[in-house]
Amino acid sequence: GRENAMLDTSDAEATETDHSSLSRDNHDEDTGCSSFELPFDVRYVVAPMVGASDLAFRLLCRRHGATAAYTEMLFSSRIIKDPEYLRCKLQTCEEDRPLIVQLCATTVDDLVAAGKLVCPKCDAIDINLGCPLPQAAEEGFGAWLLDREHWPMLRSMVRELKSATRIPVFCKIRLLSTVEETVALCETLQAAGCALLAIHGRRRPPLGQHRLFRDTPADLDAIRQVVAAVSIPVLTNGNTQHPSDVAANLSFTKAAGIMCAEGLLRDPRLFEVGHAPSKSASASALLEYLHIASERSPHEISQVTAICRSMHVVLCCDGWS
Repeated sequence: GRENAMLDTSDAEATETDHSSLSRDNHDEDTGCSSFELPFDVRYVVAPMVGASDLAFRLLCRRHGATAAYTEMLFSSRIIKDPEYLRCKLQTCEEDRPLIVQLCATTVDDLVAAGKLVCPKCDAIDINLGCPLPQAAEEGFGAWLLDREHWPMLRSMVRELKSATRIPVFCKIRLLSTVEETVALCETLQAAGCALLAIHGRRRPPLGQHRLFRDTPADLDAIRQVVAAVSIPVLTNGNTQHPSDVAANLSFTKAAGIMCAEGLLRDPRLFEVGHAPSKSASASALLEYLHIASERSPHEISQVTAICRSMHVVLCCDGWS
């Protein structure tokens, strides 16, 4: 399918944690992060990755410190029209919780209809407002809804999805051209009923140039300023490739949690307390993933292949012994 050609984890992207109910008044002495009241722990989060966030990979990351996980981006229009699409793309199990299903949509009606179908299988629904790919621009979803002219529709999306599903609604966004504009958008989404913001610390690249910008550093200072300006939880996303980056990122941004994509593909134990990256640890994680995948009988072997390829890069890295 068309969406299978969209494998690009650039849009997605710690220490020991308390899994009890979180309160905004609590303070983590290790990371300096304020915690917030939510029905589940969002400190260490597996990002939505098209072609990579399969059930087996989510379970692997959960075994090694992740406290919540997103599905890959799912197309609302296909969920509505094709029951087989939903059955194949949204595989889950009792151990795969808390689970956030990420949806993209071009209309409020499609988003709400898809949300009603997925809400029995998840703990929250995220609206994708970060995908920078040409398909998103062509069809009108993802990061191409961040322009101010679309904000009234975004307000309606959040309000109506929340009303129809009765579970938390999250939004994953990119930084806008200025911090002030980003804060204005976040306040708009917050006022509409958004329960959490995941902020990818890069701005929307020019159309068709997303691969040229994917390795540029994320602007964590901008995320820090947004965290200080809003009252709902924020996940910081970007600049996380090593276990030491996790605590440093949380400490600097004061975010409620951290979301990671490519760093977890390279090292699924990134969130694990005391983890020291090595080739042997990566080999062990790869074998563990394959074991989980064989037990779960994935519908799409392409996802297994993509994840194995990412971990293989680490095994070939000269920097680790």
